[in-house]
Amino acid sequence: MNDTVTDTVLQRKAQAQRKALGGGAWSVSRALGRALSIAADALWGLGLVPRITCDDIMPVDLAMSRLGPDHLIVVLENDSGARGLATFDRDIVTGFIDVQTLGRVTRFPADARAYTPTDAAMTAPVIDAALPRFASMLSTQPEMAHLQDYRFGALVEDAQTAGLVLDADMYHVIEFDTALAQDTRSGGVVFMFPEPKKAAESGGVPGPGKHEAVLKLAPVRMQAVLTRIHISLDKAQALRPGDRLPLAAGATTSAALVLAGGHEVARGKLGQMNGFRAIRIGTQTTAMHSRDPQVSLSVHSVNETPAPTGSLPATLGAASLEMTGSLAIDGKDGALDSSATPNLDAL
Repeated sequence: MNDTVTDTVLQRKAQAQRKALGGGAWSVSRALGRALSIAADALWGLGLVPRITCDDIMPVDLAMSRLGPDHLIVVLENDSGARGLATFDRDIVTGFIDVQTLGRVTRFPADARAYTPTDAAMTAPVIDAALPRFASMLSTQPEMAHLQDYRFGALVEDAQTAGLVLDADMYHVIEFDTALAQDTRSGGVVFMFPEPKKAAESGGVPGPGKHEAVLKLAPVRMQAVLTRIHISLDKAQALRPGDRLPLAAGATTSAALVLAGGHEVARGKLGQMNGFRAIRIGTQTTAMHSRDPQVSLSVHSVNETPAPTGSLPATLGAASLEMTGSLAIDGKDGALDSSATPNLDAL
């Protein structure tokens, strides 16, 4: 019975610990700090205590500002091609060199010389020992899959060169205030991992926008433009009812739907359907018709003869279907002969 009671107490303690740690799920910063501590202890018996000072996702320019002026910068390689960075303060680099050359961390003053590839190589063992364990801690979390398979790459000379190496827009920055060998040496350590692109940027189906419902109710003025013509200002001012403007031969077969600001929404074939003017969107059409060089642009008066008119569909309205520069101005109604447009039912 005592064994049963003991097991129950231990189970409760374990459950309470898992609950305190978020159900057993590791955060990125906590997993990385733990992996660094285990790696240093396993490699050299070195006590490494990281204290998290920054755990945030930020743009690349802001992330680069987190690098210290005297940090050794190492590229983290990945088979997917997404590179990260690891940086170490000079005191931390000196501590790694001490423990690998002298067997212990000393208090000798650190040199102010430029870093060399040998200095970077002294950080490679702890990086290559910590990152696989770090990835293993996060392996049960699918959203952390992009943090797998990182490893030591190479030394980067300075922060400016490091900025050229990074090609992602956003980075997960984890910064530690790190103590070695019971505060014998201490300094900053920064890791930067690229954030994966969002679904909208990577080709996934984007979600609804914040103001989508309201914007769908906003009125939009759209014009159907058949063609454009060019005449001088004095001729335009001299236009009178009954004058006729010559158009290109294909002006009555295709059209473009244009917003009030001049943005072209779609092109299509002009025709008629059920007695209404209509445009079939998506058909292969040529560009807006240019001026026919064989046709004179002189404006001349003709006898006013009524032309057959066709009614406009209620969804467009006569005011919104503006045939800009596309009509033979016959009489006051400026009607377009419906015989010149095909029946879209038969197309």
